[in-house]
Amino acid sequence: MLLADPKKFRARISLIPGFSITVDGKSRELGNAPSRLLAVLALSAGPLERSAVASTLWPDLPEARAGANLRNCLWRLKQLDREIVESDGGRVRLSDSVGVDYSDGRHLAHQVLGQGQIQPFLDADGESRVRIQQLIHSFTSELLVGWYEEWLDVHQERWRQLRLHALDSLSTQLTNAGLYAPAIDAATAAVAAEPLRESGYRSLVAAHLAEGNVGEAIRTHNQYCSVLERELGVSPSLQMYELLRPVTGTTSPNGYAVQSDPGRGRGPGASDQASPARPSTTDHGGGRAPVGTDT
Repeated sequence: MLLADPKKFRARISLIPGFSITVDGKSRELGNAPSRLLAVLALSAGPLERSAVASTLWPDLPEARAGANLRNCLWRLKQLDREIVESDGGRVRLSDSVGVDYSDGRHLAHQVLGQGQIQPFLDADGESRVRIQQLIHSFTSELLVGWYEEWLDVHQERWRQLRLHALDSLSTQLTNAGLYAPAIDAATAAVAAEPLRESGYRSLVAAHLAEGNVGEAIRTHNQYCSVLERELGVSPSLQMYELLRPVTGTTSPNGYAVQSDPGRGRGPGASDQASPARPSTTDHGGGRAPVGTDT
């Protein structure tokens, strides 16, 4: 992941894809409970009440026992480094000297989603191309893989949605800049992360079309049609079909051909009378045949 200036922080906590911590550049090993405590604090936007942290980490224990566990964790972290966690009366927080990759990732994602904020990455020189790949890689991993605590569910889903939207937007911006290979890479990463999500496939189809690879675009569309039919028994949205209409006269989901350019491809003397639209998908028990197939 592209990180904030590492010299800015004495310690760094990584939550993507898994937990780790370094202090003064050296990796440190922590037990289960201190690691969870640091993760809770790293995911928080500010200080947390000690009682809330204790009940989050030990929801099945009595309040007094959970509080004692929290005090023990804080003591163990102080032995590691006195400046990692700050405690002020009834509240606790990470020190400003601790960097978190999750925070860096969210900042990068919002930069991408802000449109036009990634222009420094789009220069043609080799270093910028490397940074583009690093940027894409920043959004390819999940948050705290292998952790299944209930308190973590909402954070994992927020990161999943944010990184998928960032990959979609990044692919679109790279396509518009004429950088088709990384655009396809970003869209493919979005598809790999969530194979049923249409916007990733739309970004991938758009990149193929912009590069002039109509066959790749149709193949990608047909692949998505097959996945949706097999898994959910539904067809893609009108937005997907509209992407292909300018080059193939692709059907909309109602099953009728849409002529984007009635005069294209006609020889001399061809009639100006438009031929009747005809269905180009076949209903097989509720599913439609993919675009570009002979039914």
